[in-house]
Amino acid sequence: MIKKYLTPATIAILFWGIGLLIINEYYYSYLKPYLYLSIIIAVGCVVFDKIKEDGEEK
Repeated sequence: MIKKYLTPATIAILFWGIGLLIINEYYYSYLKPYLYLSIIIAVGCVVFDKIKEDGEEK
C-alpha cells in the first residue's frame, strides 16, 4: 500500500517542498530565483517526457 505513494515523483516534490521551506526561512532573498529555477526544471521535464513519448510511438 505504501509503494503506491512513494514514487520518484512524490519524493522529488517532497524534497522540493523542504527546500522551499528552508529557503523561505533562512535565505529569503533567494526565494524568487529558486521558484524561477523550479519552473524551468519542471517545464524541461515535461518537454523531455513528451519527446520520449513521441519517440516511443514511432
